Amino acid sequence: MGKYQLFVCKICGDPYLGTDAPSRCPFCGAYEENIVPAEEWEPLWGKPIGEKSRKHLEAALQIEVSNTNFYRNASEASKDVWAQKEFKALMKIEAEHAETIVKLLGAEMPDFKELELEEDRARESIEANLAESHRRETRAINAYKMAMEDSEDEHVKYLFGELIKIESDHLSLSE
Repeated sequence: MGKYQLFVCKICGDPYLGTDAPSRCPFCGAYEENIVPAEEWEPLWGKPIGEKSRKHLEAALQIEVSNTNFYRNASEASKDVWAQKEFKALMKIEAEHAETIVKLLGAEMPDFKELELEEDRARESIEANLAESHRRETRAINAYKMAMEDSEDEHVKYLFGELIKIESDHLSLSE
């Protein structure tokens, strides 16, 4: 058994205690290569951000807040325990993505409930919520691909690239 140590996610900055780095960040879903020993961690935020990158991050924040609200509503509306847990897990990941974006923007965390839209309400069935989840994840992936290509800052491009990987994994949950 390895030595108990502190790891930090390069994407969300959240700490993890363990003998080995997890295969995925338990908070934002980032892949193992983004989980580093604490002494090697360097935050993505606190660096200058160009105007194009800022615009894409602000749009991404809206997507992540809307998705957080939808997944919370879908979890609360579901009678099926599996669906409740899946949507709750997705809600937490999307909220973590929003928090990461806020850090990059140097902004305040928005009140998710206050920003809830009509489209963020749960659908009438698990199948309809899964279909909506698929639509939302596809929308995020497409927006983040465009943002990654258009952003002028390497650390912002890196974030969008990693978000694409994470959101792409979510598609398999709704297939």
